[in-house]
Amino acid sequence: MKIVEGVNLHLIKVQKFKNNHLTLRFTGERLKKTLAKRVLVAQMLATANADYPTSQKFRKALAQLYGTNLSTSLSTKGKAHILDIDLEFINPTYLDEQGFQHKIFELLYTILYRPLITLEQFQSKVFDVEKANLMSYLESDKEDPFYTSELNLYDLFYQDENLKISKFANVDLVEQENSFTAYQEFQRMLREDQIDIFILGEFESALILEEINRFPFQARKVYKFVNYSQEVFNVTKEKLGRRNDYQSILQLAYHLPLTYGHKDFPVALVLNGMLGGFAHSRLFTQVREKEGLAYSIGSQVHPYTDLLQVYAGIDRHQREKTLRMINREWHYLKSGRFSSQLLRQSKQLLLNNYALAEDSPKTLIERRYNKLYLGQQDQNPSTWAEKISRVTKADIMQLARNIHLQALYYLEGDK
Repeated sequence: MKIVEGVNLHLIKVQKFKNNHLTLRFTGERLKKTLAKRVLVAQMLATANADYPTSQKFRKALAQLYGTNLSTSLSTKGKAHILDIDLEFINPTYLDEQGFQHKIFELLYTILYRPLITLEQFQSKVFDVEKANLMSYLESDKEDPFYTSELNLYDLFYQDENLKISKFANVDLVEQENSFTAYQEFQRMLREDQIDIFILGEFESALILEEINRFPFQARKVYKFVNYSQEVFNVTKEKLGRRNDYQSILQLAYHLPLTYGHKDFPVALVLNGMLGGFAHSRLFTQVREKEGLAYSIGSQVHPYTDLLQVYAGIDRHQREKTLRMINREWHYLKSGRFSSQLLRQSKQLLLNNYALAEDSPKTLIERRYNKLYLGQQDQNPSTWAEKISRVTKADIMQLARNIHLQALYYLEGDK
């Protein structure tokens, strides 16, 4: 339901949840120059505002709204950077109190239009604390070898500079920002980002629309979401790093010739499940359990970019043997040397996971967003299940033959 151009309201009526869920989503372009600002905005919006100028007062106000839960989160979808404001609150039909739902929307209004500012910038005292917290968090992430090796892999694989950086930015980018630049970015988001408001649960549509119409949203351009794809290189990029650790990390990036919404995307999901996505997968059972080469190993598809990632925590003396074993498993997929049971198990687990996700309000909201903006018009469970069930051995073989290794990052432990 269009409120103004670029601002839409989505009503999802379900009766199986005790609480209602409200998500206001900002969608903007994923740019290196704005990442840190947007992360800082997310922290400020969840911490304080003009009506509740301290974290303690804000949390007390939420508690008085029958334990309403507020959070902000960040995600990426290809070339999009997304900031969500999430409110989970008790279904008003369970309460005798009149006007409870109005209080929820008044709180959202406060978060958006009465932020904690001094002149034209976020209040410096609170902002400086949140900035320090973010930098501390990002510094601690550097101690995680899987995280740091993953970022190095992205730096090798992606040709677009904006996709090389974590959705949470990095210490150097955060250091450059201040209370003024972050607040100006927030104001730009309010004016220019695509905004989607999702209400999930039990409610009266007319009352929701009446509340939303109070918000002074201005028309803006609709964000033209596109999945990110890049050309295939014939040469594999390689890089070596070293770390004072007992474990070494091997990260491999493969070019996947499709992204979310492609008719063969279900094939990619099944292939990933067979390769390293599940505990019964070939990498797990053969490389880790049978050969004992990896402390941990797996694979994942990045749905909105053409990346299939394989990762392994290994002993530094086992790098070459592990690589040979991973290459062998790819050869088996390409040549059809895998059991029908492996194919069947992978499809069944995907179907089970899809069904279980129906119990997550956030997943239902995500599916609605994808259906509207990513060209996936057949996301009802029966159609999706049918597509997974139809994946054949020949489909797996054909796709595997078109997947190419593009980048290798090796973080060697030197203990």
